[in-house]
Amino acid sequence: MTNYYDNVYINNKYSLLASTKYNPIVKNTVDNCINDYYIKEKTIELAEAKYQEITIDGLLKKSKIKSKNINLLISSDLQNQNLASTLSATKFSIPYLGIYSACASFTEGLLIGSELINNKNKNAIITVSSHNLVSEKQFRFPVEYGAIRKMVNTSTSTGSISVLISNTESNIKVESSTIGKVITMGHTDANDMGSAMAPSCAETLYNHLKDTNRTIDYYDLVLTGDLGIYGLKIMKEYYKKKFKIDISNKNIIDSGSIYYTDDNIYAGASGPLCLPIIFFDYILKQNKYKKILLIATGSLHSVLSSNLKLEMPGISHAVSVEVK
Repeated sequence: MTNYYDNVYINNKYSLLASTKYNPIVKNTVDNCINDYYIKEKTIELAEAKYQEITIDGLLKKSKIKSKNINLLISSDLQNQNLASTLSATKFSIPYLGIYSACASFTEGLLIGSELINNKNKNAIITVSSHNLVSEKQFRFPVEYGAIRKMVNTSTSTGSISVLISNTESNIKVESSTIGKVITMGHTDANDMGSAMAPSCAETLYNHLKDTNRTIDYYDLVLTGDLGIYGLKIMKEYYKKKFKIDISNKNIIDSGSIYYTDDNIYAGASGPLCLPIIFFDYILKQNKYKKILLIATGSLHSVLSSNLKLEMPGISHAVSVEVK
């Protein structure tokens, strides 16, 4: 399902990086770099909620706008029942939508916000966060257990980002979006999320190009979410095998595969923060891409589904942006 927008723009962003371990490539370009997993909170879960609070407040100040003038807050995280998002939302008197598409939540929030404000003289804030220690504890094993990691493991990025969209024209236009479908391929290994998400990414890319009657060369860059090194390879192989189109030499960058600069991270980075922080604080800083397709990817498994040995569903949503 693809929709077009006449009058939706990204006006501003505020990004917070809570860990520069292994030298993420955005550590010198984010708005706030604190290198603190707890920031004086009692738990890591509360710390992640604080990250969101800081980025929302930072965005409001950076944009010189008060919370009472924001029409909608859309936010997401990886904690059970969106705990971090809910807690941070209590600090602002803004109409709130909590959403969940795992690591695909940023593009989901962006497309929902775009649908709701298109040509209506409205605005919205989209906020996502992730926390390495929270995610490891919830989906695999607490880091302090010292569990042996596999080469296909990704390391969740830690921090938050908030983005303001409105009908006020800026140099970044939200042009269209494609809502993805939930895809399962029999994958059950929670350590290897890239393999679970790769098919949905390929399907969403194909459907977006088909719906818009475009080829992949229409875009200067296709930026995927957090497939990681191996997931990106699988996505390209899946695309070639199913759709008979070779995209191996096209300009596709996976945010997770370039987020870290240390090989000890294995497959790269993951988390809802991964794609937007790479997009705003790395890709846009290069001033070389005009038409960009963002495809955030998410694995919709949970502790319960893993214990039940169910397949890991993948979801990917695409948003097309044009940069002046």
